[in-house]
Amino acid sequence: MAFLTEAKVAKTLDIPVNLPATEVKQGDWLIVATIKISSPMKLTYQFMTLQMLSSSVDTSLIVAGNKVSPSLDLAFIGLYRNYLSGHPGTQPALDVVKIRETDNSQLDCIPITDISGQFITVRFAPLVTYATAGVYSFIVANNMQSSATSTIPLTTSIDFKLCATGQIRLELEGS
Repeated sequence: MAFLTEAKVAKTLDIPVNLPATEVKQGDWLIVATIKISSPMKLTYQFMTLQMLSSSVDTSLIVAGNKVSPSLDLAFIGLYRNYLSGHPGTQPALDVVKIRETDNSQLDCIPITDISGQFITVRFAPLVTYATAGVYSFIVANNMQSSATSTIPLTTSIDFKLCATGQIRLELEGS
């Protein structure tokens, strides 16, 4: 049975992962949350919302050449283990929530757009658990770069105002 006992509550900590509305410049990234886990701890993650509030350019003008990593679309928040340095778009992530300019949805994300070019992506499944020791970081990134193949001038910075909201659960196993 799934009873919430005093012993279970004493070994569980829910931690917010939040980035208030923040301008993230072209090619930049921010570490939003970091937590170190070791045995017998486990990190559980399921929900994340990433929202683009505004863009410095018309997003319909963005081409594949403007993306640091084309598979990561406009902007993203990724969960990384033992991240050291460099643009997170060039490194493998454990999980990624992306802002897409189209409505090509995946099972874990539902992009919603309105006419003013604002985007929101909600991750609601699957529930994932990580128990491998390490430092886990949530990183928000602007996946843009200048491109000669784009109609956006090379001197124009593609900047986004982004915000993220999510939650992770840290549990102490055993005992």
